[in-house]
Amino acid sequence: MKESAKPHSLLRAAPRAIRALCDRAGLTNGYCRRRCGSFLSVALVMAPIYHAARAKTADEVFREVSGSVVVIHNFDNKGKIQSLGSGILLPSGQVATNYHVIEKAGKLTVSLQGREYPATPGYIDRFRDVCSLVVSGMQGSQLLMGDTNLLKVGSKVYAIGSPQGLELTFSDGIISALRDVDKGHYIQTTAPISQGSSGGGLFDEHARLIGLPTYFFNQGQQLNFALPVEWVLDLRNRHALLSKAGSVDSEWVFRVIALEEKQDWSGMIQLCLNWSKQIPSSAEAWGYLGFAYLQKGELALAIDAYQRAIQIRPEYAHYWADLGVAYSREGQKTRQIEAYRQAVRINANYALGWINLGIAYYQNGDLEKAIDAYEHAVRINPADASSWFNMGITCRDAGQFFKAVESFRHTVHLTPGNAQYWLNLGEVYGLADRRAEQIEAYNQALRIKPDYDDALVSLGVAYGIAGRETEERGAYLKALHINPEHNTALFNLGQDYLEHSEREPAREVYSHLKRVNPELAQMFFKNYNTLLFPKTAK
Repeated sequence: MKESAKPHSLLRAAPRAIRALCDRAGLTNGYCRRRCGSFLSVALVMAPIYHAARAKTADEVFREVSGSVVVIHNFDNKGKIQSLGSGILLPSGQVATNYHVIEKAGKLTVSLQGREYPATPGYIDRFRDVCSLVVSGMQGSQLLMGDTNLLKVGSKVYAIGSPQGLELTFSDGIISALRDVDKGHYIQTTAPISQGSSGGGLFDEHARLIGLPTYFFNQGQQLNFALPVEWVLDLRNRHALLSKAGSVDSEWVFRVIALEEKQDWSGMIQLCLNWSKQIPSSAEAWGYLGFAYLQKGELALAIDAYQRAIQIRPEYAHYWADLGVAYSREGQKTRQIEAYRQAVRINANYALGWINLGIAYYQNGDLEKAIDAYEHAVRINPADASSWFNMGITCRDAGQFFKAVESFRHTVHLTPGNAQYWLNLGEVYGLADRRAEQIEAYNQALRIKPDYDDALVSLGVAYGIAGRETEERGAYLKALHINPEHNTALFNLGQDYLEHSEREPAREVYSHLKRVNPELAQMFFKNYNTLLFPKTAK
């Protein structure tokens, strides 16, 4: 029989990696009573799929942002060109780019639409490899800024740069990974990024700037990354901070990411140990070390590493969330919840922290607190189908069927083409005794996926409760035509045969059940005797 639904887990597993986990329980959803028989019902879980509002076409994105992409010329002290790079003209009139694009420059110029402008360095963050340029005589752009905290793996993105000085080279791809960093997310993308494109723009489907592409070649493999737009917005603050405190060699970060890509956890542990020895005050070194230990299953060491990271940066919410994951895997529920609570105390708009807290409360049986946590998550990011789904499951289990219906209605609004979400909505409609809407939700699931056996079984149960017996039996038969060994369909069809005293078909169902599910067969046999031989059964 199918498993009942529990909330999707989006537990954050590392400073630069979010791992989507699915938490399921091996329990049936129970059964619906109809006359004197027991009819099994099914409920499913699926991985979240994210849909945004109408996306712009590639042509629309290009037309809106191309006027903000510039070419940067790096000259030495003798006026000889050293390198070419790309940059993004910001609304402020400054140009954002990678620091390595302007490194060791004797003179800088910026070209836009055939005109060349003198430029000088503005704010610099060597560690994050980002900087701004002050450009004389250049007007600001109308560029819109995005938010990497709202991005999803698999989303379409567009890269625009100037490889080898060729202006406005346009490519597309998807987000293949999001690596959590301070303020936002490092973006790994399939969009091609060539030398000279560094410092250009990475844009989402709504033409919003989400990052600066960075060409990086490591051990024979090109890795396409983009620095988060939040680092551009944070340049002024970081410039002031780093001018006092200095910076850390960013090569450590690239080497760690390369090892993570290969899932070389032992190598990553050794590298981070060396990093933490050389720079013991680096919270990043300890945070990465915690993640590597977590992947190896060395939970005590992971917890210790995350605690060291927190000692250095106690105000960093993501480390508290990581620590919560480690506590969760070690079964320390109380400490897990407190770590997540601390994460959202530090950053009340940390949606993932609220989701993790909701999952922890759910697992601990604190359904009201879990609902409250999910309400925070959907307030922060109302377009996150996973949060709505989790809240729907939790409201269902808490008996708050009206709230469950509303949550799943949001889910199918965000994911209208997903049959399994319609099945979940149909289930809670039934619990709320909204039968007509329940049947329509199941039928919608079948319009999307006509061979959906689980939806047919659930539809059969709904028809039975509504007294539509012919359609009920037809739904079970269709399900078994698709999947002859569907346990629930067999049991329910056999039960229907028994109620109509059709002994021979009922015996055939019993024989089939004995082969595929002896436990259900035994339950069916008891019903068989009770309905057909009531005196003997007593």
